[in-house]
Amino acid sequence: MSVTWIIGPAYNMAYMTPSAAILPTGQCTVYSQWPDKVTQSAVGLLTIVVQFVLPLILLVYGYVRMAIVLHRLVVAVSARPAG
Repeated sequence: MSVTWIIGPAYNMAYMTPSAAILPTGQCTVYSQWPDKVTQSAVGLLTIVVQFVLPLILLVYGYVRMAIVLHRLVVAVSARPAG
């Protein structure tokens, strides 16, 4: 669990720091300066994959495995003779 707490901030800092800027008004902004559109699109796509698609795939896998195990248990219990 602790690895998650380390990876999350490190992942965010990897693209938050280079894209941060200080505006002429003195206000700090994040995600405002990108080297080019390709980099901005690549970071956006990577963010969607890492923060949505990958967790969704892991959750679906976990629930499918649980359903398979529970189904096998139900079949095994119902196949036993009563008594």
